[in-house]
Amino acid sequence: MKLVLSGTVENISTRNDGTLKFTIGSQEVDSSQAGNLFQLRNKYIKCLLSDTNITPIEQSLIDEEVIKDGRKIKSKAQRLRAVLFKLHEQTQTNQTFDEFYNERMEALIEHFKSKLND
Repeated sequence: MKLVLSGTVENISTRNDGTLKFTIGSQEVDSSQAGNLFQLRNKYIKCLLSDTNITPIEQSLIDEEVIKDGRKIKSKAQRLRAVLFKLHEQTQTNQTFDEFYNERMEALIEHFKSKLND
């Protein structure tokens, strides 16, 4: 499904995992556009934000980007960081996440360094 709306970026905020959340206020939409928008709720989508008209070339470039299994594919490093973040949340510690992350990553690095032949 494709949905093109006009509007303004009303709010931008950061999240703990480094991602951004932004709110867009649209101009008035008809009921079918509103229904289409609700169908996209909680789905991984692609979007192009522009303060000019979207050209056919730009639209085709966006269409060529692949959505895999309807979700964002994280790198192994991003997955490890996310797991460490969850572990930090579950651990009773006074450390900040950055301190916790650095400590755990250093431990992992030292573990694998010890496996190397000199």
